[in-house]
Amino acid sequence: MKLSTSLLGALFLASASLSAQTYPLSENFWSNPEFKDRVMGSYGTHSELEPRLNDEEGQFFKTLIVVLEANLEQGAILLEERVTSESSAALDFMLGTIRMQLGQMDKAVSSYETAIKKFPNFMRAYKNLGIAYVQSGELEKGTETIIKGMELGGADGLSYGLLGYSYLNQGNYSSALNAYSLALAFQPASKDWKLGKIRCLMELGSYGEAAGLVSELITKDSSNHELYLHQANIALAQDRIEAALANLEISRRLGKGDENSLFLLADIYANRSMFDLAIDAYRDALEATQNKTSRFKSFNRAISAFIDNQAWEEALRLNRIAMEGFGADLDEEQRLSLLNLKAEIELGSNDSDAAARTLEEIIEANPMNGRAIVLLAKHSWKNKDYEEAAFLYQRAENIEAVSAQAFLQYGQMLVEQKDYAEAAKKLRRSLDLNYESNVADYLRAVEEAASRS
Repeated sequence: MKLSTSLLGALFLASASLSAQTYPLSENFWSNPEFKDRVMGSYGTHSELEPRLNDEEGQFFKTLIVVLEANLEQGAILLEERVTSESSAALDFMLGTIRMQLGQMDKAVSSYETAIKKFPNFMRAYKNLGIAYVQSGELEKGTETIIKGMELGGADGLSYGLLGYSYLNQGNYSSALNAYSLALAFQPASKDWKLGKIRCLMELGSYGEAAGLVSELITKDSSNHELYLHQANIALAQDRIEAALANLEISRRLGKGDENSLFLLADIYANRSMFDLAIDAYRDALEATQNKTSRFKSFNRAISAFIDNQAWEEALRLNRIAMEGFGADLDEEQRLSLLNLKAEIELGSNDSDAAARTLEEIIEANPMNGRAIVLLAKHSWKNKDYEEAAFLYQRAENIEAVSAQAFLQYGQMLVEQKDYAEAAKKLRRSLDLNYESNVADYLRAVEEAASRS
């Protein structure tokens, strides 16, 4: 059973590169030098529409700047002592900006809100309040506040970029695209705004334009693994699986593949029947996974796919990697599930003695493990031990999860023994529990044989 292209695409688009529906800015955005310069440079006032400092406050401000250059926290303490309900809104603005630099967003928001109450058209207070809201994850408030600042004359690349970021994370992709395009008009070199625009284009299905932007970024930063993941994501959306595979492999070889991208890479290799490469990728994926048991189903599914493709040796290797990789984190049900798969592999590769030992181990641990009982019954049937097989099939008939399968296989064994009438009874019971057209056709043939005997 191979993985479909649509499943591969859905898997990656839903869970990998876009961080589970959150579209982050670059990790150093809030502390990078350019951002600091823009915000720190806003301590002074320069607009006729903004509050002034009186002479005494102006003198204090000169002292404050010296303190701030040496110690932000000390400057904040000094400024807090000076701010009153009667003092200039510019001082509240300064305090909010210092608190933003210290990462104290709640306090920064409070100071900016006070500044706006004192001076309702304080453009830069609105801008910085919007930034504080966005960084705190309050995107709707951030959007509203940034727009207000822009209406007062504060439109610039940062404002448009953060507006795009807020719209994007709220799912307003067309509005976000427009905002990012305007941000890039002001700041054409911004990686964040380009990545934001790429994400908008993908959400809107404009894959060609998105691919062009990613290629442009890769040309300037060819060692950035994240860009190759974006390119892989675009390729998947366009059904270009080979291109996606190549980009995922580049990310892996850069040593930056994450859990999602590595599992996807492994799945694509498996889907291409490139089992050795798939095994290496699955091993790397498991090593990159922090909560390993969360990926148990992924391994279970992969081993089953190997079995369906009769890649017995590779399936056994992958099963062993799972046993060792999950280790003590496996609960008993998961351990037995892997043992069941191991038994299937051993049966498929004609190592029937090993399969019998594995199945007996499973049944000893869980006497109601229907899958193991059915497999052991089939093993006994193939070894012509019909009495033991019949006993095991009758036992499995009473286990709901495998009863239809048990009746079907028991019927097939009875056909082999030419007991057509009894076989027909078993097949009817299987159909009652789980109708399959091919089994119905088989039953009609068995009933004809019974009528002739």
